[in-house]
Amino acid sequence: MSDDPENGADERLASIERGLEHLKAGVGLLGITPCSLCNTYYRRSDPGALFHCGEFVCYDCVSQWWLRRCPELSVDDRQKAERELRRWLVNHHHAEVIGRSGELPKPEQLLLKLVTGGEKCNASGKTYTGGRCPHCDGRGTVWVIVRAPDAGPSLE
Repeated sequence: MSDDPENGADERLASIERGLEHLKAGVGLLGITPCSLCNTYYRRSDPGALFHCGEFVCYDCVSQWWLRRCPELSVDDRQKAERELRRWLVNHHHAEVIGRSGELPKPEQLLLKLVTGGEKCNASGKTYTGGRCPHCDGRGTVWVIVRAPDAGPSLE
């Protein structure tokens, strides 16, 4: 180590950075991965903990991440990501897919609300015969919602 205090501080900082990189690598070997937005660590063995689409994102950050990520995707990649995200939310977070605006609960009853392409019509709004898709009401999009815990089904 040098007598120069600045060089000593730089060396200590470099050593700390190397140590942190070693810790991150070790945690990764244990099957723990951070969310790419909030950097909170989650077990990869829990399928509902992190959504993966080129990067890992936790449920709490998924809405913010989707708003940032979806404009960066090609049409095909976006449709694929939407399908995977919709399935992940339905399978692991009790999400519902709603096709008609009249069926949407009030905003205060929601924890999460995303708009995705309709899966039944491949986001076209049309059936195979050319008619209006009944699942998305002809819009080509549906809402994926997660209700707040105390919010029951909407009666509106």
